Amino acid sequence: VEHNDGFAVIFDPFFRGPSSIPEPKLQFSCLDASLAIQPVFTKFLSVIITSGTLSPLDLYPTLLGFQPAVSKSFAMSIFRTCILPLVVSKGADQQAISTRFEARDNISIIRNYGILLIELVSSVPDGIVTFFTSYQYMEKTIAHWDEMGIIRQLLAHKLIFIETKDVVETSIAYDNYKRACNIGRGAIFFSIARGKVAEGIDFKGHYGRCVVCIGV
Repeated sequence: VEHNDGFAVIFDPFFRGPSSIPEPKLQFSCLDASLAIQPVFTKFLSVIITSGTLSPLDLYPTLLGFQPAVSKSFAMSIFRTCILPLVVSKGADQQAISTRFEARDNISIIRNYGILLIELVSSVPDGIVTFFTSYQYMEKTIAHWDEMGIIRQLLAHKLIFIETKDVVETSIAYDNYKRACNIGRGAIFFSIARGKVAEGIDFKGHYGRCVVCIGV
């Protein structure tokens, strides 16, 4: 297969890993979704594809290269009286908090996010899911919280589990997170917005009593 038949070579000379040291990266990426899903269609006689974001429906058979036997869309309502969305714009010290790039290293803001979580874990039962904008930002924030003693205070109320770039590690963390919620110990799951956990797991019932989004 030629690299231009649904594939592309991507070179990023300025890529920086967790160490922040420049590490030029060369990727051979598949850009054709029909090639990726073809083994599934070959192996199984019947395939059911479901999602809350498959819209418009007519587009996906063309993209994935198949002819659907049944195609159906169901109405969905997001109105639920048990959900209380809140936007927190100031910390406990009344200082404005933000995850704008230029403010992400502000220690006062990082501390205020930590204090907010401490207040939540002391009053919200079961599971709390916290989403960060990136792995790097999450790792930096957790490191600062550890230095400030915030992690120790969080652990006094709930166990902490963290999503990583390793699928197996994240699966184990999620299983243990559910176990902690099931036995009444309670837990916090630190994860990434638009990451594996955010896009693939439904934190229903007591697994998601509270969701905190640190940044958008």
